[in-house]
Amino acid sequence: MPHGARPQRCAIFARVTRRTHAPPGAHRITIPLLALALLAPARALAQTPASPPPTIENLPSARWPNPPAAADVPTYWKTRAEKSDYRLTADYEETMRYCRLLEAASRWVKVVSYGRSEQGRDLPLVIVSRDGAFTPDQALASGRPIILIQNGIHAGEIEGKDATLALLRDMIVLHRHEDLLDNVILLILPIFSVDAHERKSPWNRINQNGPDEMGWRFTPMGLNLNRDYLKVETPEIRALIGKVYTQWWPHLLIDDHTTDGADFRHDLTLSWNHGAGTPPAVDRWLADAMGRVVPRTQALGHLTAPYLSFRRGNDPLSGVEAGSYPPRFSTGYTPLQCRPSILVETHMLKPYASRVRATYDLLLAVLEEVHARPQALTAAVAAAEAEAVARGRRSDPAQREIVLTTRVGARADSFAFKGWQTRWEKSDVSGAPVARYTPAPWDTTIAIYRDIEPVITVRAPAGYVLPQEWSAAIDRLDVHGVRYRRFAAPWRDTVEVQHVLEWSAAQRSFEGHRPITVTKVALERRLREARPGDLWVPLDQRSGAVAVHLLEAQAPDGLMYWNVFDTVFEQKEYAEDYVMEPIARRMLHDDPALARAFQARLAADSAFAKNPGARMDFFYRRSPWADSAQDAHPALRALRPPPESVLGR
Repeated sequence: MPHGARPQRCAIFARVTRRTHAPPGAHRITIPLLALALLAPARALAQTPASPPPTIENLPSARWPNPPAAADVPTYWKTRAEKSDYRLTADYEETMRYCRLLEAASRWVKVVSYGRSEQGRDLPLVIVSRDGAFTPDQALASGRPIILIQNGIHAGEIEGKDATLALLRDMIVLHRHEDLLDNVILLILPIFSVDAHERKSPWNRINQNGPDEMGWRFTPMGLNLNRDYLKVETPEIRALIGKVYTQWWPHLLIDDHTTDGADFRHDLTLSWNHGAGTPPAVDRWLADAMGRVVPRTQALGHLTAPYLSFRRGNDPLSGVEAGSYPPRFSTGYTPLQCRPSILVETHMLKPYASRVRATYDLLLAVLEEVHARPQALTAAVAAAEAEAVARGRRSDPAQREIVLTTRVGARADSFAFKGWQTRWEKSDVSGAPVARYTPAPWDTTIAIYRDIEPVITVRAPAGYVLPQEWSAAIDRLDVHGVRYRRFAAPWRDTVEVQHVLEWSAAQRSFEGHRPITVTKVALERRLREARPGDLWVPLDQRSGAVAVHLLEAQAPDGLMYWNVFDTVFEQKEYAEDYVMEPIARRMLHDDPALARAFQARLAADSAFAKNPGARMDFFYRRSPWADSAQDAHPALRALRPPPESVLGR
C-alpha cells in the first residue's frame, strides 16, 4: 500500500464503453450476438483457476523463510490463518466469532459496534482493559495510555488482523505477555473497511504474496478510507472519528498496512510524521520511543527500515524520502489532535506468515515500550494539548503560526539498505527499464532525506466566525470534536477575509471530487457582522489545528480543497457590455492606477486581450456592483475574540 499518493504505484480499475452502430432494424439481432461474443471470454476468464502471478513466485523475497509455528496453541484457539498454515484469512463472520470467543473467555475483553458500514455491517471495536474500563469516561479517568490498533483500512492488507487477534489471544487466554496490559487500555479495530474485506478474491492485489484470497482497497462506493480522515465523508471514517477517536481520545494510533513497491530484504518498514507541523512533544516522544522499539523489533528477527518510498520509481540508488503526510491520512491527522501515530508497512512480497509475524512483533515491541514508560506517552500528549491551547491564546499573531504543508529538505543522511542484486533491462513491452531481481543479497548505503521543511505556514487568527448556513462545514467540526459556540446576539467587528486570487480545479476526479487548489490568497480587512446562530470557533483548544486545516483556503485537505465552498467561485451577476463599457471608460479616466493595471494586463496576457468578456469583467469586478462574496472564503478570521455578552452557552 504506498501510503503516499504516487500514481505509478496505484492500481486503477477502468471501464471502457464503446458505442456500436448498425443499420435500422438490425439492433435486435446484432447486439445480442455481440454481447454473447463479448461475454464469452469474460466468463472464461472468471472461471480460470486462481494462481498467484508466476513472477511473484520467482522473486527472491517470495522464498523468504517463514517463522516457526506458534508453540502450544490449542487448535480451538488457532486463528484461520494459523489453521491453514497462513494460506487463508478469516472472513468477516468468522472474525467476529473469534472476537466473541475472546470476549467470552475473559472479563478483560468487551466487543462493541461503533457504527455501520455502507453495506450495513457492524463496525467492530474490541476493548481490552484489565479493570473493566469499557467506556471512554472510565478509560480516560484511569490515567493509563489508550492505544488504538487499526487493521484493514485497506482490506487486502490484512496481516494486522491476524497478528492482533493472535497477540490478544496469547495475552488473555494463554497468559503470555499479559503483564503488558497492566498499564494500557487497548482499542482494536480487527477489520476497519469491513465491506471491502468481504470483496475477497485471489486477483485483488497483483503485487502481493498471499493469502490465497484478500480483500479490496476501496469501499463499495470506490472511496479510499485512508484519504478521508479530515473530510470525513464515508460512514466508516465518520464513525471512527466521531464515535471512537474523539470520544476515547487514544494517546497513540497504530495503523497496520502492506506495501507495494520494489523488492528488497527488509520485511518491516515504518513511518510517522515528524519535524515541522508535528507538535514538538509528540515529535520528541516518537523519536525517543521508536529509538527503542525499532532495535527491539530487530532483535526479534526482523530487518526494519523507514518506509521505503524511493525518489525515482523502484530505484534505491535514487534515495529514500521519509516525509510527513497531510491529514487525509491517519499519520497526518493525529498530530492535528496532539497525538502520535505509527504507520506499519510489511513487505508485500514476503510470505504471509512472515508478514503476520513482523506485525505481531512490532505490536509487541510497542506495547513493551508503553508498559515500561506509560507516563512518557501520556505526558507528551498532555504537553501537546497544553501548547495548542496556549498558542490559541497568544496575543502576538507571530506566535500563532501553524504549518499547513511541508516538503522534504535537501540534506541527506545515510541508510544501510539491504536489497537484492538487480539487473535493469530495457523492455520492448513497456519501452522502459524493468528491474530483474536476483537471489543474491546486495548491501549498500543509500541516501535518506528526512528533514521536514514548512512550505505554507499561516498565522492563525484568534478564531473563526462561520456563518450558520454552511451546514456541511459545521458537520465536519462536529465530527472532529472541534469546540464552538453560537452567537446569541449580533456582533460587528473588523475581521480578515480570505480573498482567493488564484485557484485551479483538478481536471480528473479524485475520491469523487475535483479538488480546488488555492495558490494565492490576500487577507483583506473588512467590517463584518455575525448574526445570532452563527458560529464562533476559538482556537485555544486541543483541536485548534484541526479547525485551521479545515477553514484555511490553502490547507491541503481543507473544506475548500474538497469542494465544500465551491459556490463562492461562481459569478452570480454580470453586466451587459453596452452597460459596462461606458462605466469602464469613466473608471479608466478617473483612476490612473487602474488604467495602468489594465494596460499591463493587456500586454502580459494575450488570452485576456483577445477576450471581450474578460476585459469587461475586469472592470465589473472592480465596480460597486461586484459581488463582495465572490472568491471569498466564508470563514472569517477574527482579530480578537467576541465578548461573552454576545455568545450563547
